[in-house]
Amino acid sequence: MGARYGLIATAMISSISEQELTPRQSDLWVKACQSVNTKNYPYAISLLKALIKEAPGFLEGRKVLRACAVKQNSSGAKRSSLFSGMRMTSMKKTTEVTLVSVEDDLEKDPYSILANTQLHKAAMEAGLKDTATFALETICQGNPQNKKYLHMLASHLVQCEDFEKAAETYRRILEIDRADSVAIKGEKDCAARASMRAQNWENARGFRDVMKNSQETSALESGDKVGMTRAELEQRLAQLSEQYSADQTNLAVVRDIAATYERLEDWEHAYAYYNYAFSLSANDVSLNAKATEMHDNLLNAELAALEKAAAESPENEELQSRLAAKRKEHAQSFVKECRLRLEGNPTDPQLHFNLGNALFQADEYSEAIPELQRARNNPFLRTKAMLMLGKCYGAKNMNDMAIRQLQEASGELLSMDATKKEVLYLMGQLYEKMGKPEEALEQFKAIYEADYGYMDVAERVEAAYGG
Repeated sequence: MGARYGLIATAMISSISEQELTPRQSDLWVKACQSVNTKNYPYAISLLKALIKEAPGFLEGRKVLRACAVKQNSSGAKRSSLFSGMRMTSMKKTTEVTLVSVEDDLEKDPYSILANTQLHKAAMEAGLKDTATFALETICQGNPQNKKYLHMLASHLVQCEDFEKAAETYRRILEIDRADSVAIKGEKDCAARASMRAQNWENARGFRDVMKNSQETSALESGDKVGMTRAELEQRLAQLSEQYSADQTNLAVVRDIAATYERLEDWEHAYAYYNYAFSLSANDVSLNAKATEMHDNLLNAELAALEKAAAESPENEELQSRLAAKRKEHAQSFVKECRLRLEGNPTDPQLHFNLGNALFQADEYSEAIPELQRARNNPFLRTKAMLMLGKCYGAKNMNDMAIRQLQEASGELLSMDATKKEVLYLMGQLYEKMGKPEEALEQFKAIYEADYGYMDVAERVEAAYGG
């Protein structure tokens, strides 16, 4: 590694995934994840710093390293960072050395503005745009109400042509200051660019190139406006249908028909046309994602209608049976979607969590457990994953294991937020199931003291006191 430090500052460094780690690096990664799992953050940090030294392009490792530093410095993680990077910036270092050495400063102060700015600069020089983004996101996480740093992040995302995230960042600025003119324009422009990219217009010479003739273009452009009434949308649909009849392989027309059905909330036809548009395109992933979204909307609408009907007629066995079947279909569709997304990015812990959650909803508890265990190794997902593991173990009547997961999760949740209430309530239910009413009552009392109106805790606690 030492020989590589002689590279010039502009040398490119490749981003690498978990699968691309060498055997030694994989060993460090596994040991670090195990240390995170046992909350041994100092040891995890030492392992992860060694890993980043060998693989500075391994962003997932750097993210977990930062999360560990936040945990270790939780009492003062957002302190001022005026001196945090001065030792570092006083030395002339190559890009690769900076990518490694900056972690010494960030271990002490993970939200350091100077250190994260230095990491951003070095990552951009090395061609690691995602790492550069992460550095600015960390600054914003530590300073969530500071518009200056949100503007820095938004500008960087625009430079990286990540218009969807840039639009989201500008919206965060507008939540702080609705009169920020730069954010107003930036959000509008980036949202438009993101929409154009999703519809694959950026690869055309212009919108008119998508159409076959200027008359067709003019007609469709005149109908493409926000806030159309239902009658106007139906009129637009009739107009598009004429174009579709003339040429059923015109991708732009098929896509616009799908979008119009979507605005009409006709999920069945929107799904059919988005799916057909995808088949006409060169595997446009945005169209595939739209088709999936419409299918989910269709299932959700059918499920909501059945749930309402079943609630009104609880004695109707056929209706209850159809509801159970629709819930199963919905859950299986969600599992399928999560598996496909995970195939595209198998190292993303959030996707493992999503799949575990989907499998739980589909009553596939044994399959959900390994996905959630993997997600538990990520500090950002740890407590949520432990909650879901508790639910899985409880569903399998492994109540003692469920309690252990939930107790650990509760111990790590310092504030009485929604997740902690859910953890405590589930523990109370499990203790009741195990025939331990006193232990159950303690969980319900803890929620009662913080939120009287949560679920039925008030009734439970007051009944225990004879109230």
